Amino acid sequence: MDWVKQLNESINYIEENLAGEISYETISKIAGCSVYNFQRMFSYIADKPLSEYIRSRRLTMAAFDLLNSTERIIDIALKYGYESQDAFTRAFKSFHSVLPSSVRNETVQLKSCPRLSFQITIKGENHMNYQIEQWPAFKVMGILHKVKTSTAFEVIPEIWENAWEDGTMKRFIENFPDYRPAGFLGIAAGGQWGDSEEMNYILAVTSYVDDSQCKHIPILDGMKEFSYSAATWAIFEANGELPSATQKVYKQFYTEWLPNSGYELADLPVIECYMQENRQEVWIAVVKKQGR
Repeated sequence: MDWVKQLNESINYIEENLAGEISYETISKIAGCSVYNFQRMFSYIADKPLSEYIRSRRLTMAAFDLLNSTERIIDIALKYGYESQDAFTRAFKSFHSVLPSSVRNETVQLKSCPRLSFQITIKGENHMNYQIEQWPAFKVMGILHKVKTSTAFEVIPEIWENAWEDGTMKRFIENFPDYRPAGFLGIAAGGQWGDSEEMNYILAVTSYVDDSQCKHIPILDGMKEFSYSAATWAIFEANGELPSATQKVYKQFYTEWLPNSGYELADLPVIECYMQENRQEVWIAVVKKQGR
């Protein structure tokens, strides 16, 4: 399925369920990626988190209901997912800067969040340095963290900070193999294709590549080994200050590169490689679209 079509179908699902339950798992299945990757992709394309977009769309539609219907405020609140009129009133005032009751009793100015529509755009403002590689199977050693997809953006930076403080990074440095994917790895795995609200985030280094010249690095105490199959990887250079350097790559990847590449996302983790002197790589597994 066409990538842009998938994204627009995910928006269709959101619109059809504003007055009901919206499942992040269903959204990600429609888009053909994990919950975490869809949230990340959405934030780069829309310049706002998925949760904020859904909340803003619901409050936009709630304002229309107040203007154009005689429904009770409590019924409108329940319709758009608020458990009480007080909770709805607080959210409504925070978004529109007026009380819901004022909409019917006064002439007020309201805010509108328009429905998103994805289109292919070719800006050509910044080039991307990348390569497509058929990479053999490989293994990494590291520490797995269970992370709720809804809080991943807040929790993952804390994982890195704690790893420097508790000596994990020092142990990596002392036993650092010179294998690719190179450097310290941040791997977003699990929760694939919308099957879970929880994902695995693995802090690791590459311990083995399926090559006759490669020696298997022994797994350090307290760490686990994770294996990944041979695959096609789009590897993007993301050099520069963090986090802006990687954020820029993701935004260009989802908005420009992927829609025009002839590839689609593969069901494998996204790997971020952190090396010395502000050098980074982003590894994204892809497969050729059928018929291309």
